[in-house]
Amino acid sequence: MLNGIISVLVVFIILGVGFYFTKRKKWPDNTNKVFSTTVVQIAAPSLAIVSIENRFTPDMLRAAFWNLLIIAASLFFMYVLGKLLSRLLKLPPKKRAVFETTFTFNNTMFIGLPINQIVFGHEGLPYLFTFYLVTIVLFWSLGAYTLCKASNMGGKSFSAKKIFSPGLIGVLIGCLLVEMEWHLPVILETSLTYLGDICVPLSLLVIGSNLAKSVSRGVAKVTKDQVVILLGKFILHPLIIWGAFSLLGIYGLPLKVFILTASLPCHAQTAIMAEYYDLEGEYASNLVSLSTLISLVTIPIYASILL
Repeated sequence: MLNGIISVLVVFIILGVGFYFTKRKKWPDNTNKVFSTTVVQIAAPSLAIVSIENRFTPDMLRAAFWNLLIIAASLFFMYVLGKLLSRLLKLPPKKRAVFETTFTFNNTMFIGLPINQIVFGHEGLPYLFTFYLVTIVLFWSLGAYTLCKASNMGGKSFSAKKIFSPGLIGVLIGCLLVEMEWHLPVILETSLTYLGDICVPLSLLVIGSNLAKSVSRGVAKVTKDQVVILLGKFILHPLIIWGAFSLLGIYGLPLKVFILTASLPCHAQTAIMAEYYDLEGEYASNLVSLSTLISLVTIPIYASILL
């Protein structure tokens, strides 16, 4: 478990770099916008294509159908519940969109991959990627649409462009490559791999930078809506996953991986998308940072219970 804690600490080291450079005013004012645009338009789609192509087979996609369906249903439930809670809490529209997205989606890849690999070994990775596939499809469609609609960019009308975000297009390309058993040319795959590799560090730098801006205005106390998100993230969603899969008689390693993955902190890309769409970027970054900090305690607890 020491390695699991180290994985989370690495996240905070990179956050710290973004925090320091912003605090010392060593970056231009538009740095966050440049970084977030790079992640959303270039790095995230590249990462999605390469990750799916290299880690899935056609048989894995077909065999995982019921698991995919249950996980998707649990995320839809969290999304609907998040919408209801955001209205009960009377949040303003822009903050409401961030609340709904952070309440729903977990950091399946950036923290989920190293943690699951350390806790369950390579045997657990196919189940992690099942959860990851559902998460990225719904995040880059439902999540991206929710944030876009609340922004000045989105307007109020529906359009396919809001749904088919660059990240979702990357997911669809990756799934098509797997299903057709096509392989990208080496030079293209290598280029996409390098572009995808910048996704995590740039995302964390933006989160750290936004955190520095928030701290410079004074250390804010944990608010009621943040507590609600944390309870949903670390308690409610894992319980929903446990109940749904147990009712269908799915136990063992798949259930353990799904429970641990459902208990992970807020999706880091939410902060990037919030920054990109000018939607409460600091609020989103605070949620990602706070939930990641708390996961230093919750991840070892869940791992010890599941093992």
